[in-house]
Amino acid sequence: MHVEKNVCESLLGTLLMNEKSKDNYKARQDLKNMGIRPHLWLTEKNNKFYQPHAPYSFKPSDRERFCQFIRGVRLPDGYGSNFKNKVSSNNSNITGLKSHDYHILMQLLLPIGVRAGLPSDVSTAITNLCTFFKKICARSLDVEDMRKAQKEVVNILCNLELIFPPAFFDIMIHLVVHLPEEAILGGPVFMRWMYPFERYMKKLKGYIGNKARPEGSIAERYVADEALTFCSMYLEGMETKFNRPDRNADAGILKRQLHVFSSQCRPTSKKQVRILCPEAKKSLEWLVLNNCDEIKDYKS
Repeated sequence: MHVEKNVCESLLGTLLMNEKSKDNYKARQDLKNMGIRPHLWLTEKNNKFYQPHAPYSFKPSDRERFCQFIRGVRLPDGYGSNFKNKVSSNNSNITGLKSHDYHILMQLLLPIGVRAGLPSDVSTAITNLCTFFKKICARSLDVEDMRKAQKEVVNILCNLELIFPPAFFDIMIHLVVHLPEEAILGGPVFMRWMYPFERYMKKLKGYIGNKARPEGSIAERYVADEALTFCSMYLEGMETKFNRPDRNADAGILKRQLHVFSSQCRPTSKKQVRILCPEAKKSLEWLVLNNCDEIKDYKS
């Protein structure tokens, strides 16, 4: 769990070139000392050193687009943090992420966000790393799949070594190699990670009003919350946690005239008019004639 968090933190910092980035002055100096990748060496101009842009980091326009993508992400209620509050006002950095936020970024958002702003070889290597973590965190694991993943992760890290500077590969990157073996010995990761407990500890820390007596504040707030929750079960005509709509509930779904074309979700893009081929048109007519209750009175 914390290996994934640390790897994602280093990867995200290097992509955004923030204070967590592994691509700094010393990393570029190491490249010159090792005699590799001369196009990334520091350049001196007017007694000042400049870092050439690296292909593994976003350009300013791509960084802004990536941050706007993260800002617009909407998650199911209670699934994760509100990423809108994690993005800086000028869309140049992402801060304040917790362990579970890095988990969501690594497995769901990062593979999508890097495709538009990075070269194909860099985005492919990052996507393969994210896919590896997704396999490790699956609800059910197969021993043969984990043995294959143990061989795949070696190739993934080798591809990353061809892209990122040597300073990127610290002990946390090395520990990724041992995760498949740990999964084989310990079983599914979700049975052992600490995400639920860390999120609940954050809730309890929010109960503290008197920092001189934190245990008493937590106890009083916990008892009050339990009492109010019990009383709200018997209240009618007012909003409680039991009848409150979800934060990101879909609204404004248009009703269709025919039940067979009814939808429980809203479209994500503008509509497009397409001409059906004769086979598709015939299949659609069959679907309507055999599944639509509104026209059963007109059947011969």
